[in-house]
Amino acid sequence: MTGIVDQALKQDGKDSLDLGKYTKALLDFIEKTDTPMTIGVQGEWGSGKTSMLNQIWNGLDKRDADNEQVKYKQIWINAWEHSLLCSPEECLIKIINEIISELVSADQQKTKAEKLASGISKLAKGAARIGGAVTLGTAGKDIADDIFGEHENSIKQLREELRKLTTEIKGLESNPYDKFVIYVDDLDRIDPPDAVKILELLKNIFNIPDCIFLLAIDYQVVVKGLEAKFGKQTPENEREFKSFFDKIIQLAFKMPMSDYDIGQYISGLLKQIDFEDDEDEKLDPSLITEFINLTISGNPRSIKRLINSLSLIKIINDLAEDQDSDFLKDEVGATIMFAMVCLQTAQPDVYNLLAEYPDFTKWDDEIAFKKTQGKEKQEETFQENYDQAVQSDDFDEDWEKALFKICYLNPTSRRQTNNISRFFTILKDKYTKDEDTSELTSYITKALGQSAITSVTTKDSQNVRPPKEAWKPVFESGVEEWLEHRAPEGTDKESTLKIVNYIKDKYKAIDFVQDKPMKEQGSEFVFKYAGGIALYYKQRKILDVYVGRNKDLLRAHIRILKNPKYENQQIFLKKSNIKFLHRRKPHTFNPENQTFGGSTGYTDWLKGEFDYKDLSNEALSFLIDDQVERRENSEYQDKILREKDVTTNAEIFKTADKNSKEFKSAYEWLVDTFSNEEVDERFVELDF
Repeated sequence: MTGIVDQALKQDGKDSLDLGKYTKALLDFIEKTDTPMTIGVQGEWGSGKTSMLNQIWNGLDKRDADNEQVKYKQIWINAWEHSLLCSPEECLIKIINEIISELVSADQQKTKAEKLASGISKLAKGAARIGGAVTLGTAGKDIADDIFGEHENSIKQLREELRKLTTEIKGLESNPYDKFVIYVDDLDRIDPPDAVKILELLKNIFNIPDCIFLLAIDYQVVVKGLEAKFGKQTPENEREFKSFFDKIIQLAFKMPMSDYDIGQYISGLLKQIDFEDDEDEKLDPSLITEFINLTISGNPRSIKRLINSLSLIKIINDLAEDQDSDFLKDEVGATIMFAMVCLQTAQPDVYNLLAEYPDFTKWDDEIAFKKTQGKEKQEETFQENYDQAVQSDDFDEDWEKALFKICYLNPTSRRQTNNISRFFTILKDKYTKDEDTSELTSYITKALGQSAITSVTTKDSQNVRPPKEAWKPVFESGVEEWLEHRAPEGTDKESTLKIVNYIKDKYKAIDFVQDKPMKEQGSEFVFKYAGGIALYYKQRKILDVYVGRNKDLLRAHIRILKNPKYENQQIFLKKSNIKFLHRRKPHTFNPENQTFGGSTGYTDWLKGEFDYKDLSNEALSFLIDDQVERRENSEYQDKILREKDVTTNAEIFKTADKNSKEFKSAYEWLVDTFSNEEVDERFVELDF
């Protein structure tokens, strides 16, 4: 299959979103509830309301087959189809006539039922006109007199006649049904003012014994349709909108989009378009779920549009006869392509920015100014929000600060700035090695080049193919070259050289040779120079370091791995007055609603940022020796904190049953490791 049709789940279709418990709950409610009853199935455009109604229909069919006590006559009404090229009043007439026709069909003999129905049909048109006149504030009685003469109370009479019809049909020996379930779908596809009028008219027939109405409706459509009556929705008049809805709906059910099994749903769709194989899944379900949640959210209709874009890209990729034809066969290539199309669908402006500057880690104030001309500063709330943002881990790096400024001018992007930042952080944390972003940038560039065909706004000039083997990481040959070519703006060259040269002298560290494997470099201690300066011990990175200027201060930046010797906690060097804090620690994990904030990437690291003058050679040696001990001491190996441990426990925390042992264990592990606080003051104090 190459494309996914934008249709609701069929009545006998597979529940790919894993909504079984909700469907069963509604089925049990329908089976046991007194009548009449009106249920509102609420949700935004494309959230799966029709699919839910179809699941209920299918569930009642199955219960009919298994249960001889309760039988259901089900009637499906598509309000949007009835509303085409007609007034709300005429739409109501069509709906009532279809209901009558379906009710009559419940009687296998049809004689008595047809006789009753004929009288009702004569009343329907007048009832609709009266109801519409009332809604519009005109003289309904005069209209009724004109059409029906003696039938002044035609709406009331219509309701009574419909009640007689259902009662009569239910009492017939030839009728097999006990309850009538009437589905009214696609109300929110109708122009909001007309949708509200139809609801107003329909409510007059909802109060019929043995009938259960299920309405698929977006509450925001109702709000929009009532603006002419109540004005724009505000906290002051919100109650009036809610009261209108409550008069019609006796049970409100909101589509549980936050509980959708998006990973399972998308995995199934990707296999349908052969983006993934049944036997060999390239994409991590938890990762693609996170990309979805951070961009297009869990709206099934938006996901189908995403899948169709990926399908076309894959077809073109398969037809290619060059080096790029294997791009989607690679796990990294497929994942990054998925991420880019997610971004393209949800945030086209940010996607275009990335197409122009593919190495997002190099975004800075200069790029931000090119895109905004500083206009974000004219926004009254900008400075306060910006100052607050840059104090957090989510916007502490230069590229994140630039992103915040760029997003602030666009109201849509502004609301999603945290999600966009998180989106890029995941890419950076997962696909950068030793702070070197060249490989990631190459993958992004290639994915942008191929995905441009499904972009509405991307310019052709952005479809640039990277040179052959451009993905390979490139390391500088020494610290002097790194300082000249790769060092971040503001790096203090003299102070950085002092640190590197001290380590070289004391630990016999050497510079990495690009063409040699790590184990053949000639020393246990090796420096790699790429995005940053990284020190390796026995082929494992143990330290990142450089010194930069912050205004007039020289700030040393050092990252070290957490040590089980200190229970993987933050450390405080008392003599030096240096604190090493959690690097992008998870935070605000709420056990009640199982929400999880923060990153799981780089959580095995501590970061230190402090005055360079506080960093003595003694303190630096302690940090390195401590890392060597961590590496060599066999007692520590089972207690070492690894990023995958954080990811695993975070996923269990978010998805497991709250009453399960797995959930409780994961939550306790997170609290023990990070604490459930925004600011963690737990430090292991050391005399250095």
